[in-house]
Amino acid sequence: MTLTAAARPLGTRSAATLTAHTATGLAVSASLVAALLSATASPASADTAGTYDTCPQVYYYVVPEGSPGLEAIADLILDDPERADEIHELNAGRTQSDGQALGEDRALQAGWRLVVPFDSGGEGVYEGRDPLCVVAVDQANAQGVAPPSPHPAPPAYSPPPEEEPSAEQGEVTDVTPQDDKPKIDPRLLAAGAAVLILLTLLTLFWQPIGRAIAWPFRRIAALPWRRPRKPRSARIAAATRRRRAATERVTADPDAVHRAGGAHADLLGAPAEVPARPVAILTTPGETTAIVPAGATPPATSWRVVDTTTWRYARGSGSSGPLNFAASTHTMVRPVVNGVLACLGTLEDGDALVHVDLTRTRGLLAVGGDRTIAADAVRVIADALHSKGLTVRVLRSGQPLHSLVTATPPDLTAPDPVHGLEHSAEHPLVVVVPRPLGTADEHVLGGIPPNTLVVGTGESIHARWQWEAHEDGTVDTGALGLRVVLRLPERRQ
Repeated sequence: MTLTAAARPLGTRSAATLTAHTATGLAVSASLVAALLSATASPASADTAGTYDTCPQVYYYVVPEGSPGLEAIADLILDDPERADEIHELNAGRTQSDGQALGEDRALQAGWRLVVPFDSGGEGVYEGRDPLCVVAVDQANAQGVAPPSPHPAPPAYSPPPEEEPSAEQGEVTDVTPQDDKPKIDPRLLAAGAAVLILLTLLTLFWQPIGRAIAWPFRRIAALPWRRPRKPRSARIAAATRRRRAATERVTADPDAVHRAGGAHADLLGAPAEVPARPVAILTTPGETTAIVPAGATPPATSWRVVDTTTWRYARGSGSSGPLNFAASTHTMVRPVVNGVLACLGTLEDGDALVHVDLTRTRGLLAVGGDRTIAADAVRVIADALHSKGLTVRVLRSGQPLHSLVTATPPDLTAPDPVHGLEHSAEHPLVVVVPRPLGTADEHVLGGIPPNTLVVGTGESIHARWQWEAHEDGTVDTGALGLRVVLRLPERRQ
């Protein structure tokens, strides 16, 4: 028996698919040839030589492992998935070697030999005697009975007749058949479109794209570790100069305290849907800015919104000179609140003076980081609170914290550090801890009385505000989002 693989060329297929089908076809062909040779060598086959001539010459396809179905096979060997019905008609009811047959569900099993049309081709398609007929002849010879009548060979493929052009259509242009037209891989089209879009974007926006690409390299080049670190004495001297300049700027603008207080009272007294509770007031001789919690409603006429948490006092276009909040006219719906503002210094990246609102601050305000700068920050805050008339008690050296702060059960409903408490006419008791906070203080800090403000150096998990002092003379105010160049503390008399 002669097996010949069909050689009709099909559409372009991937090298991996061709290699897999080639290996499958070779393995199946080798097993089939070995079975036929062993059958031929048996005595029963020797007595019935030539009975294979009754088996028709056909094209058949060996179903590989993991076959997706008749439609995929028809697309593979015929380039037309709609011709799966032809394969089904040729093989319906034909008993395969495992005793099963192709049914209406079109389920396939690996190793089946499916008779396919004569125009089939590609990997897995072979030409030879009907393999199922050959098996039936071998079984009949082994049993000594007459072989069954073979199935008729499938009809040769005949293409549908072309329509004759009518007289009205005129001349007919010779068109290349659809199968012979070159096919373009959609992935190539997608890659070409992506390249075209990329080139267009580079042409239109090459400058911002170039800046975006260069940005990380500039940031890396600007990192401090790339520059030689100055000696500590030089760093301390530079920080002192910055702080002295901030102190001189605060001293040169004595009206800043009144502008900050007026802005604070204006925000608290103005009618609004969600009253503003400023957490910091930034002032310059010609501009006043308020840092407020997100979600507050600005007054209708006095303030304009810069961003979500930043408002700026809006002066009239013809106004010049210092701001005068007392001249604003509005209906007071709440009594004027005398705020407790502490001027810390100036913004790191500007000349504005920073006044932090401590009116509603209760609990622990801890300043960690550099010990020297942190201690100065505690002194600046304590001096500002003392100047506002608040009672300030300083913890002496060696004195335990519970001697000034009586531990109480913690307030589980304490507010966040930005919104603060509702205003009360009663000023808080201020306890200043000049030494670093220790582990022995934690049980006291976890139960600070409701109307007590503790200001200390170090870090604590119970801090309402946790600030960070740096060696360059600046203080990061944490939740406030401000970095301040700390002013020098006032000299003791």
